[in-house]
Amino acid sequence: MSESTIATARPSGRSTLLVPHSPEEPCGRDALASMARSGMRGLVVDRPVRLSTTTAAATARFLHLLVEAAGAGLRVYWDGDIGDLPQASLQHLDPPRHEGVPAWPVPREPLLTHRRGPGFLLLEDLRDPAAPRRWTVPDHPWGRVLRAYATPTAPDPADREALAVLEAQHLVLRLGDGDGGLCLALPVRFAYARS
Repeated sequence: MSESTIATARPSGRSTLLVPHSPEEPCGRDALASMARSGMRGLVVDRPVRLSTTTAAATARFLHLLVEAAGAGLRVYWDGDIGDLPQASLQHLDPPRHEGVPAWPVPREPLLTHRRGPGFLLLEDLRDPAAPRRWTVPDHPWGRVLRAYATPTAPDPADREALAVLEAQHLVLRLGDGDGGLCLALPVRFAYARS
């Protein structure tokens, strides 16, 4: 999202302003945080989005937007579907809508967060209300791997074992196959989460 879009849409007080957004347009953490500080509520994606493991780059880029927007306290309103992606791994993010109806309950706060401490990460997973989890993990290798894949990244063979464990815990999502695949860490950074 360009700075001119943010500047033009910046309100004078608290706003219910929703900013139009194209799914192909990159929007980093700093731009999203700036929008949130300006009083904006969220983004409205301007056309349907179809997520799939076969379109790894586009899907990872859009999921990254959803994770970062949640961390900045912004909603993302989008039509479409999650295709063959596991819904249980994504229920902490803003859902796709079909005819205005969300595919799953819209979370009031991020349901999967991580907070970094000296030499450790505190993870909180509330995606399954029947089995909430909160645990502390050492920075090496878990915290380092989660940070390395905070943006869509091709898997490093040295991270194979750690990624397998994090995927099994639904903390990392792998998209695509083999060398052309991408991994993305799913937890929202606690420091940026909605309050």
